[in-house]
Amino acid sequence: MAGDTHTGLLDRPPAPSEAVDDLAPLAAALAMAAGNRRRARVLGGLPGGWRNVRSQPRTVTFEETGPVTYDPLPPDVRVVRAGPDEVVLERDGVRRTYEVARYEPEGPLYVDHAEGAARLTPLPRLPEPAEHTAPGSLLAPMPGSVLRVEVAPGDRVTKGQTVLVLEAMKMEHRITAPADGVVSGVHVEKGRQVDAGEVLAIIQEGDS
Repeated sequence: MAGDTHTGLLDRPPAPSEAVDDLAPLAAALAMAAGNRRRARVLGGLPGGWRNVRSQPRTVTFEETGPVTYDPLPPDVRVVRAGPDEVVLERDGVRRTYEVARYEPEGPLYVDHAEGAARLTPLPRLPEPAEHTAPGSLLAPMPGSVLRVEVAPGDRVTKGQTVLVLEAMKMEHRITAPADGVVSGVHVEKGRQVDAGEVLAIIQEGDS
């Protein structure tokens, strides 16, 4: 009707709609729950998420949308059926079908529906705790023992100066200052066994 088509229409079809139905994340969460239930090897006959004392809502957090609660459901939504590959929801008397695909066990979910498609990436339910290290921390590159410590807290160092020496695999490994600065902390002493990634010393860049 707008007159913007041309003879190359069949060779280059229009891009699919990227409109995200507000129920698509809920459908993805229900599909994930159904998939988990299908793969369950213990008490497989119980409904997904069953517990005798309901305490907290069941949620899935997607990178694109944030947390999505699927148990309990929103009061205006009814599940007609929910499987790992297809979810049918009803709201205001209208049924909506969502086709769900996941090509990798830990990969994103692709949700297709009448109004478009959505790509949703679930985040780990129990992520690994993040390790926090102070800026300027010098970390052990491998397990070993401290052969020498050549600085003390308060010493000024220049870029490339040896801070300490590790012995690992019968070789000496120099740990050097990454920049000019002041040694604000030394966390090891001669003879100490260290693990890979352990903080050895901290260099505060600058003159302070």
